[in-house]
Amino acid sequence: MNWLQSQDRLAIHEHKQGLMARAVDQLRGVNGLTLHGTALDKGPVLAFSLQGAHPHDIAQILDRHGVAIRAGHHCAQPLMSHLGVSATARASFALYNTAEEVDAFVAALSKARLMLS
Repeated sequence: MNWLQSQDRLAIHEHKQGLMARAVDQLRGVNGLTLHGTALDKGPVLAFSLQGAHPHDIAQILDRHGVAIRAGHHCAQPLMSHLGVSATARASFALYNTAEEVDAFVAALSKARLMLS
């Protein structure tokens, strides 16, 4: 906690938002991909669905490429009902993540899309 409290919170926020923006920019053109929650200054959590693919299948494929995401209803079943989906996949970006890891996530997701379409 002492280490985290000694860090520049604005720099941490900007880093995480930069990673999020990088991911969203790269994912905008992916056919069949729906990004859930697109507020301009939202937290660095990216929930998404890929047409014709179950989120758990996406998570397993990304895991094989060294990318960890979450899949499921995320204890938010009313939201899933509102979105019209049974589950979503979710990537989160933190202080320790890098731009290269975002790129690896996008590349792995592109491979998953090809495998599952």
